Amino acid sequence: MDMAVDCKPGEAFNQVICVIIPLSWFRFLPSVVEVNLKVEEPGKDNVHNNAFYAEEELLRSELQAMRDCNPLTARHWIVRNTRNVNRTGQLTGFKLVPGSNCLPLAGSEAKFLRRAAFLKHNLWVTPYAHDEMYPGGEFPNQNPRVGEGLATWVKQNRSLEEADVVLWYVFGVIHIPRLEDWPVMPVDRIGFMLM
Repeated sequence: MDMAVDCKPGEAFNQVICVIIPLSWFRFLPSVVEVNLKVEEPGKDNVHNNAFYAEEELLRSELQAMRDCNPLTARHWIVRNTRNVNRTGQLTGFKLVPGSNCLPLAGSEAKFLRRAAFLKHNLWVTPYAHDEMYPGGEFPNQNPRVGEGLATWVKQNRSLEEADVVLWYVFGVIHIPRLEDWPVMPVDRIGFMLM
């Protein structure tokens, strides 16, 4: 998805506030911000002990933007334009809300993670580069080619601020077979929302 939010061709005035996306890549013209909800401490501003607030963190570089989902803080990411506001005075943007998700249930030295190191995090953000197309490298099935793909690209630790960024959202499901799944598993739904 090319998320040039309120941008003209050639402009890069967006921020990404941590957004999550599927095993394919999505283009944005932003900087990146992660949003976590925090519980307000009890006191005169929280007499019923049910108040919370949103805390934002600007993701400034590739290494900082290797992120994971966190349902305990309703973590989500927003791609927004840093120069344009909507009618309520907020920066224009899109929020990526993760759905059901999990990381691989495998040890850190599992052989498949050598070629699929992108599975180690739910979100990766890189500046757009025309030759960075495949998260596992160009020929993922031809082992032992390692050192390609997202895990290698982000080691450059390039800046993400007001850049043409690509969000890589990785989501997965773990299937524990049930009697009803035999001989064919009927369905398992997974996804995310872009708001």
